[in-house]
Amino acid sequence: MSILIRQALIMDPYSEVYGERKDVLILRGRIEEMADSLNSSKGRKVIEGDDLRLSPGWIDLKAHFCDPGEEFKEDLDTGLRASTRGGFTGVVSSSSTYPPVDNKGSLKYLKERAKGHKTRLYPSACISKGRQGESLAELTDLSRSGAILMSDAPDSIRDSGLMLKALLYAKNSGTRISNVPADGEVSPHGVMNEGGMSSLLGMVGSPHLTETLALQRDIALLDYTKSKLHVSGLSTSEGVQLVKAAKRKGLDITAEVHLANLLWTDAKLDGFDTRFKLSPPLRNEKDRKALIKGVKDGTIDAISSDHRPEDIEHKKIEFGRAAFGLALAESFFPLYQEHLADELPLDDFLRAVTDGPCHVLGFTPARLKVGARAIFTCFDPSQSPDSNVMTKAYNHLVGQLPMTGKVIDISSGPLD
Repeated sequence: MSILIRQALIMDPYSEVYGERKDVLILRGRIEEMADSLNSSKGRKVIEGDDLRLSPGWIDLKAHFCDPGEEFKEDLDTGLRASTRGGFTGVVSSSSTYPPVDNKGSLKYLKERAKGHKTRLYPSACISKGRQGESLAELTDLSRSGAILMSDAPDSIRDSGLMLKALLYAKNSGTRISNVPADGEVSPHGVMNEGGMSSLLGMVGSPHLTETLALQRDIALLDYTKSKLHVSGLSTSEGVQLVKAAKRKGLDITAEVHLANLLWTDAKLDGFDTRFKLSPPLRNEKDRKALIKGVKDGTIDAISSDHRPEDIEHKKIEFGRAAFGLALAESFFPLYQEHLADELPLDDFLRAVTDGPCHVLGFTPARLKVGARAIFTCFDPSQSPDSNVMTKAYNHLVGQLPMTGKVIDISSGPLD
C-alpha cells in the first residue's frame, strides 16, 4: 500500500526541501515524490494534520524489554509496540535478560521474536559471559551474528583488565564497546544523587565521583587501545567535560544521555517518589544544564529512552528497596515537547535521535529525498498524545504528567 503524507514540514537538514512543507508519496517502501501538492488516489493511505513534521527515523540506543525471563514486566511484543508509539523506527535492546544475551542462540531468539513489528530491533550483546563481569563473552561470534553493540548495561564493567580486552577485541571486530560509567565501589548502596536532597531525605547518595572515576579509566583504556567506546548514560557536568576533552584529543568516543536526566533533577524525589528512582540518578540543575549543552554542541551524540519496565511489586514499595527505572519509550516525544522543547531546540533533539545514534552504531543515516528508503518518523508537536498504554510496565508516565505532542506514524527499513 502506498502512503501519502500531506503538507509535512521536512525536518532533515540534508534534504533539498529542508524547512519546507511538502506532500510526500511513499511507494513500495521508498520515497517516490516530494512536491507542493500531490493528487490522492484510491487505496492510498493518507496522513494529514494541522502541523505535521517529517524527520528521518528515530533510533533508541537503549531499551530493556525483559524478554526472555521477566515477561511479566515487558515482552518483545509490548516493548516494540511501545517503541513504535514513541516514534522509534529502530531500537537497541539491552542484553540484561534471563538468560542474558551472551550467545548466538539468544540473538536468534530475539531476531525471530521481533519479526513483523514496525520498529526494527537491533540487539546488543553482553561484554562478559552471563553479565558476570568476570570473563569475556564470545565477542567475535556475537558481532558476526548481528550484535549491534557490546554492553553489560545497566551494569558497568568493573574489571579494568576485562575492559582492556574488550576494547582490543572491538578494535578488530568493528563493533563498539558500550559501558556504563559507574564505579559501584565508591558508593555501593547509593540510591540517588549525593547532595542536599539526599541529606534532606536521609538517603545514601551516589556522588559524581562514581561516574568520573569510571569514565577516566575507560578513556585512559580507550587512548591506550585506540579502539571504539560508547559512554552509556552520562549524567554529570564533569562527565560531559571528560567526553569533550577525549573527542578533542581525537579518540573514537561517543556518548548518550537518558531523556530523564535532561528533564528532571533530584528535586523530583522529594516525597520519596519511586517513579524517579533511576540509574544513573537524577542529578542537580547544574548537571542537567550541562547535559543539555552537551547535546547542543555535539559532545553528547544521542538521547535514549532507557526504557526500563518494572512491575508494581518492584516499584510501589519503600524507596530504598524500590527498583531503578522508568518506562519512557512511548512518552518519549510528548515529554520532550512539554518539558524540554524550550531549552533544547527541535533540530538538536532530532539530531540526537537520528544521525547521532547512527554514528554510534556505524549506520548511514536515513535521508528524506526522492528515491531513498522510506525510513521516517511523522509527528505533530501540537496534538495531544494517545492515552491508551502499549507497555506492560507499571512504571510508565502515560497520562500521569502534562504532555504535548504525538507521533503519528513511522516507517522503518534496514540501515546500512
